[in-house]
Amino acid sequence: MVSIALESHFAAIRDAITGNDLALVVKLTRTALKDYTQEVEFVKIQVVALIKMEKPAQALDVLDKARSTKVLSANAMAYESAYCHFALENYGKAEDALKSVKAGPGADRLAAQIAYKSNRFAKCIEIYNRLLANTETSSSERDELELNLAAAKAAAAQVSKKMHAGSSISTSTDNYELMFNQATELLACGKAKEAVVLLGAAETRAKAELAKEDWTAKDIQSEISPIQAQKAVALQCLEKVSDARAIYVSLLSDTTLDTAARAIVIHNASTLGAQGDTLGVARTGRIKRAIQIPGNSASGLSHYQRALMTYNMAVVQSLQKQYTAARRSLGRIAKEYAECTLPNAGVLSARISLKMNNANKALYELSAISHARGAVEGVYATLAAGQIALAFGETKHALDILCTWRDKAQSISLATVAKPDVFVRYYFGICQLIDWLSPESSTLAADAARHVHLQAYQQQTSDAALLAAIGDCLVYAGDIEKARVCFSDATTAASSSGTHVGNIQSVFIAAVLASDKTGIQSTAQLLRGYNRRKQIASLIPGIPPHIVRKFQPRSEVERKDASGAQVRALATGADKRRKKNQAMRCRKLAKAPPKSYEPGGVPDSERWIPLRQRSYYRPRKRSQRQNKMRNGAQGGATEAGSGLGGTGSARISKKDTAPAVLAVADSKAQDTHNGADLGASGSSSKTKPKNAKGKGKNKGKKSSW
Repeated sequence: MVSIALESHFAAIRDAITGNDLALVVKLTRTALKDYTQEVEFVKIQVVALIKMEKPAQALDVLDKARSTKVLSANAMAYESAYCHFALENYGKAEDALKSVKAGPGADRLAAQIAYKSNRFAKCIEIYNRLLANTETSSSERDELELNLAAAKAAAAQVSKKMHAGSSISTSTDNYELMFNQATELLACGKAKEAVVLLGAAETRAKAELAKEDWTAKDIQSEISPIQAQKAVALQCLEKVSDARAIYVSLLSDTTLDTAARAIVIHNASTLGAQGDTLGVARTGRIKRAIQIPGNSASGLSHYQRALMTYNMAVVQSLQKQYTAARRSLGRIAKEYAECTLPNAGVLSARISLKMNNANKALYELSAISHARGAVEGVYATLAAGQIALAFGETKHALDILCTWRDKAQSISLATVAKPDVFVRYYFGICQLIDWLSPESSTLAADAARHVHLQAYQQQTSDAALLAAIGDCLVYAGDIEKARVCFSDATTAASSSGTHVGNIQSVFIAAVLASDKTGIQSTAQLLRGYNRRKQIASLIPGIPPHIVRKFQPRSEVERKDASGAQVRALATGADKRRKKNQAMRCRKLAKAPPKSYEPGGVPDSERWIPLRQRSYYRPRKRSQRQNKMRNGAQGGATEAGSGLGGTGSARISKKDTAPAVLAVADSKAQDTHNGADLGASGSSSKTKPKNAKGKGKNKGKKSSW
């Protein structure tokens, strides 16, 4: 009789599973466990059903109860327990539970996803490479693994922000989700132009592919919204503000965006308003309100996205001259998001130190950035630190900073740099600065020019801009023959790529190619017209003017002083009248000072606020006649309500620190067989994995029956 009752329970559960009624499955297993408390199969079925219903907390409760009553052993259903902890974002407990699981592809996939969510992208990439090596080429799982591997690589590139060439990124695929992840990695490598092209192709491919599968227009828009948002980010990086703003406005009218993606789109659209030269008080206030960091309800935001939002808030606060608040925001980044790399945070901190008249701290911060970063990433901090050191008259300190950077730059391969032509100009220009600051190293710049020339020709480069930059450096170094060869090769490379020679931005290419081999004298006459100031300004892009003035020829300095004296002579009469009026006003105030004036008193901090809005303001008491009229038999009019509260004010300076661009949707990844999500977060939203075969829905969790 007992076996018949047990079989009836299993039959009812099988019927519920066949009908895909998971709620009924859970209900039937609970009823069965009341009669058969030690039946392990009922516990397993109930746990899997709860996982498929996306109720991992309840599944963990069932597992804990079964283990406490000895129905299950301590290590039984360890994989399901690890997945429940993973779904609840308890990644440490998930990793501990996974240690009890037997090694296999399923455990490796879950371990890769745990590593991804824990921002350990190197480990995630290693696991996926191992899985791909053990997967057949014709297997259906290979596309899924390649998609997840691309998502992990994109997220790693977003977080590290390394300026490498990204030559290993292959863009030959028909999968629009894989194209999306590859474009995200290109964007992180500084190749925004290529990313825009690839994202456009991904959007076109997605529309055509989903239309064939009879998706509705709303579902198609929901699927391509992350692609459009990432394209807007790439356009924003290319400074195509109007195109990016148009896409952001279109996305904000889309109701299919989730909370996290909408928050990031609003944030990026707001940072566009902070990229102008001047900002008004009201406009900056609106920008500041728009880039407020969402609360914990927007769980789709990764740590890196929140760190970027905090950095942008610090930028706007510094624009409003709220330097203490900006410093507090940067401190929050260092405390809560220490694992995130924000290259401009240290430079912004140094800028705030300069604004707060703490130049020594700024010099220390910039020197630390220059020493800690590589030669490519730390070039701007190196120049800024050298500028401050020279302004203080610390030539030795400036030389130490520049020489340390030069030593690191010598070991850089031009093939690994995103913009080698710009790097070559920085390298040669800083070496020339060292020559001028230190008479002992008079041939350093010439050696640097020969070094980059030898390296470029050993690598057989065909970059016209790089060859032209090396030619300019060789001309400055006095090696006209090698420069002529470089310029000739640059012209050939430009014509083969369809680029006009005038767009190469070379200083001497036209003059050197116009002169023949015996016309070295004409080139020398051309060089004679370039003084040191013009050399520095043309060699080092963005060189601060303080360093340029250090090497300004004496004739120009005297000419500038003479013109300044002439201007001052013309303004002498106006200055005399202004000083006379100021003295007269001081005498009048000394004879009849204001009513509340105290010679040794502290100025009132609220003197700029209207009187009725000050904290110490108390209205005058009514006279006896007023009280009598107010409380008389006929009554009196009530007093008018007070006005609006204090508005405050802020003075906005010109923007000299650009807000960071926050990617809205970085990467897509398909679901694995265990149903765990994987999507590259990087500098964008926490994108859930997409299923290329289904209509945007996740695959079902692995069933144990």
